[in-house]
Amino acid sequence: MKIILLYNPNAGNEKFPLSKVTSSLERQGASVLAQNCKEDNYKQVLELNYDLILVAGGDGTVEKTLLELRNTKCPIAILPCGNANNIAGSLDLTDYYKKLVVQYEKKDFRHLSVGEYKTKEVKGWFLEGIGWGMFTALLLQMERNKNMKGNGEKKVDFGIKNLIKIEGELHPQFYKIQLDKGDYSGEYIWIEIMNTKRLGPQLELAPTADHNDDYLDVMLIKEEQRTELSEFLKAQKKGAQPSPFKTIKARQIKISTYLPFHVDDELFEHQTLYEEIPTVEVSLAKHKLKILNND
Repeated sequence: MKIILLYNPNAGNEKFPLSKVTSSLERQGASVLAQNCKEDNYKQVLELNYDLILVAGGDGTVEKTLLELRNTKCPIAILPCGNANNIAGSLDLTDYYKKLVVQYEKKDFRHLSVGEYKTKEVKGWFLEGIGWGMFTALLLQMERNKNMKGNGEKKVDFGIKNLIKIEGELHPQFYKIQLDKGDYSGEYIWIEIMNTKRLGPQLELAPTADHNDDYLDVMLIKEEQRTELSEFLKAQKKGAQPSPFKTIKARQIKISTYLPFHVDDELFEHQTLYEEIPTVEVSLAKHKLKILNND
């Protein structure tokens, strides 16, 4: 069995244990080619023949790699090594490299959908979610204040603390929203279109999301739900808590606003002011990724 190991050497708060992981895989009978995904031209290794791709890192590494591989038919395993590990957590994947070959031989796979978005300016893909309001405001603060650091805090704790502050300051905004054939236009504090269950600092915003169905889960939070939102965010200090807000399942989504939005952990601000309000169209790509399960 041939495995390509794509790894981030500095994921999370510790150095990736490369020799420990590769030695374990080799003892299981696998042939392993390890590639640091921070190096230039790392993608060239994907031109070789292999049976399984093992991606080791945090959400940033997993997102970048899986989106690069979004059309592959090769099975993928995920080794979570980051701070939030939202994608692995949404898929109930743990540190299972010590039994990876056995799992592969069982042919026990699940599928993971890939989100797709487009505007007049750009087309792209996402794994976790795309949204407006709260989480976008947090990313904007961090982008505009490069000195905004966690002062030794874990990234998850830092994110929750600042989301609580933003919640008290953020005003609702009007959005024109179409979910399939339904009109949900109105004023909202927070909008998230979820592909996975979790987003950002381990926020489980779509607890009932099914990664193998043909729907995205849309969370819409209004002003009258602010108290419930505040309680939900504060509860995260005690550990990850599932969202109490019901989501709406939709295949084709259109949201019109001049406001910036996020795609996973990246910001997108409209570069042109159109005469008409710019629209973001969101759906799922046709191809799904094949992910190796735990037991």
